[in-house]
Amino acid sequence: MDFYEYDKLLDRAYGQLPEKTKSDARFEMPQVDVFFEGNKTLLRNFAQVAKAFERDEAHLQKFLTKEVGSYAVVSGERLIFNKKLFGKKIGDAVKRYATEYVLCPQCHKPDTKFTTMEGVKILKCEACGGWKPLKNP
Repeated sequence: MDFYEYDKLLDRAYGQLPEKTKSDARFEMPQVDVFFEGNKTLLRNFAQVAKAFERDEAHLQKFLTKEVGSYAVVSGERLIFNKKLFGKKIGDAVKRYATEYVLCPQCHKPDTKFTTMEGVKILKCEACGGWKPLKNP
């Protein structure tokens, strides 16, 4: 096979990739907007964070409550924790969620979906085809 044929094959393969995987636009980690109200901590932009991750709010809520060790309820677009928490603690928990349940472990793109493979829940990347089993989906 000569170099010319190889280039044609690469062009054909590249042309079959989904458009969103071709862009060089970087995934931007959403910044958390936290404030206190008495003894409660409010994550004001909870719905926007879940939307940026393209994940179910209930899944993100469950993860965050376990990570910060506090009961929380959704109220509109906010998540209300039942104790005072520093914004950094919540921000770090959101970053861990992104690493564990959003970003592909191979290509680090956010083009992932939850799916099942042979009865095991996995995180599958639509960009590179990589996957990893999920700990507690």
